[in-house]
Amino acid sequence: MAEPILAVRNLSLDARTPEGLRPVLEDVSFALQPGETLCLAGESGSGKSLTALSIMRLLSLSLKPRSGSIRLAGRELTTLSERAMRRVRGGEIAMIFQEPMTSLNPVMTVGAQLMEAIRAHDDAGSKGAQGRAIGMLEAVHVDEP
Repeated sequence: MAEPILAVRNLSLDARTPEGLRPVLEDVSFALQPGETLCLAGESGSGKSLTALSIMRLLSLSLKPRSGSIRLAGRELTTLSERAMRRVRGGEIAMIFQEPMTSLNPVMTVGAQLMEAIRAHDDAGSKGAQGRAIGMLEAVHVDEP
């Protein structure tokens, strides 16, 4: 069998509370092979979002990884520098949040927000980012991007 594109092994997280550290995620493991689709299903509060946020390394400061490995295409994400992880986010993996109204800034155009994301993850200049943003909007059939 081929190496998994994404492998999460024994992932456990603790929450910092006034009473000390409390476990919030225990021993999550799964592997995703190239071409496969994986669905994380469970009750509210079961750890689906915490698992996804852990993969993206977007956990709040109140959460502390206790153990585990997260490998993307054979590369360990838990030990990457923040700079290297920023290149991974958006370039190799992405997360679509449940509440788009909290993800988009209503005082900025969608195009400006796309350009900001492109420039955060790529060395594209303003013109290059604008061209890519327009291309993305055209790809999803946005009129007059």
